[in-house]
Amino acid sequence: MASKIETSVVVIGGGATGAGVLRDLSLRGIQTILIEQRDLTHGTSSRYHGLLHSGARYAVRDEETAKESYEENIIIKRTIPGSIEDTGGFFVKLPEDDDEYVQKWVDGCQRSGIPIEEISVAEALQEEPFISKKAQAAYRVPDGAVDGFTMVVDLVADAVSRGSRVLTYHQVIKMIMSQTSVKGVLVQNMHTGEQTEIYADIIINATGPWTAKVAALAGVELDIVNNRGMLAVFNHRFNRHVINRLRKPGDAEIFVPAHDVTIFGTTGINVKEPEDLSLERKELMEMLEEGKSLVPDIDKLRLIRAFTGVRPLYQEKRIEGNSGRNISRGMALLDHQSRDGIKGLISITGGKLTTFRLMAEKTVDLVCEILGVHQTCTTHQEIVPHRETKEFFQKANLAPAAKNKLIHWAGKRAKGMEERLEEEDLLNTVVCECEQVTLGEIESVIADGKFNLGDIRRRTRLGMGPCQGTFCNHRAAALAVQRGLTTATEAEHALLQAVKERQKGMDVVAIGETAKQLELMKAIYHVSLAMEVEGEENV
Repeated sequence: MASKIETSVVVIGGGATGAGVLRDLSLRGIQTILIEQRDLTHGTSSRYHGLLHSGARYAVRDEETAKESYEENIIIKRTIPGSIEDTGGFFVKLPEDDDEYVQKWVDGCQRSGIPIEEISVAEALQEEPFISKKAQAAYRVPDGAVDGFTMVVDLVADAVSRGSRVLTYHQVIKMIMSQTSVKGVLVQNMHTGEQTEIYADIIINATGPWTAKVAALAGVELDIVNNRGMLAVFNHRFNRHVINRLRKPGDAEIFVPAHDVTIFGTTGINVKEPEDLSLERKELMEMLEEGKSLVPDIDKLRLIRAFTGVRPLYQEKRIEGNSGRNISRGMALLDHQSRDGIKGLISITGGKLTTFRLMAEKTVDLVCEILGVHQTCTTHQEIVPHRETKEFFQKANLAPAAKNKLIHWAGKRAKGMEERLEEEDLLNTVVCECEQVTLGEIESVIADGKFNLGDIRRRTRLGMGPCQGTFCNHRAAALAVQRGLTTATEAEHALLQAVKERQKGMDVVAIGETAKQLELMKAIYHVSLAMEVEGEENV
């Protein structure tokens, strides 16, 4: 028999939008529970290029989104500094790009209030030598890079500190209805199968590509275009700024610096299912061929993996044959009482990660209107607790570099790890050489529940380097068993999942050094460890 919980609001979806809504609700004093079917940022919020948009990409076609993106860019840089790198960006025109479009772009940026600065090609090449020397024009824009993993974790942690609750690995399997009103949700623990009824005044559907499926549980039909994009990761960071191609939006036109790597993309293919994260070599090769125009030496740079993510694009009426490029990236806030006659359900979809805070603000404004709560939004002012400025550590004899790195990846979970690091040398052992991840970092982020290397990766970058977890995944699993953090059976299952996922992303780029690395991984796991890891599983 299902247990029962009561709250004011339930938020479904643990990506950037759901986390933003949860935090906004907590700041306004509204009791909330967030439900996520897997780990935080498991979906679209971690499967994108990491760009904090300046808005310039949309200046010609969608000025409203352009203006919103720039305004949110400034707010996010100020309020979430611990997850943002203010890289700046370039838009670069090549000889084959339309001159008339460039002028439209400049005019659009000016109308949208986006500051751009034309610089000489020589200056652009001096700062970004990998840009094509055939470039004809270059403009500076205020782009940035955002770490979706740490940002979402910090947003949620701040909300929890204010009284909110979070249930990860819980799937909504049913809407609890009373005639035409949604009264709550029935959720199932993905690990144990245990079911819980959660009753609330309002249910917020912030599930990205799953928006239509969740709405359907209440009998609501939504037309969401699920647009899958491919991205490729290079094994080192070769650009300081975001590099964009200055032309009508299309495929393969952006290079984003992200920590120690560069992410390149993207494509856009409409798919039926939000879980469709398939990878095709043909799609990758076409993307690389197109990218050579902007970065000619792309063939000389080592790729370590590719991945895909699904964008949720909302349109009230479907236009058959629409590729997705022509659908607005603007947000869609849907009150299903006024739209569909279903009380107690709100959907927030569309938009971009850059505009997640604004999407949350508009959503919570509607919640307050419905509940009769008179509290204004403060997320444009309230700074999310900053990982680098959190004073978790006080003793001077712990190396500053180790402190900073542990604080950055572990966030609030790092609290209390200082004394353990000083007392137990093993915690300083580097488990992942590529990303210099220590055992202490791994232990500090292991959440309650089952041991999952994918969850650890999202919080520490374990296995994200050139070897893609060839050596560190089994080390982490073995150490977790040795230290009583998991069972041997659970560790083996986690290891199989992690290796499958890494091999999937490597296989599509398996040429040159990456092909050798993949064969080494297979030899270690298939031959030396006798583990059968063929096939695909999304982790």
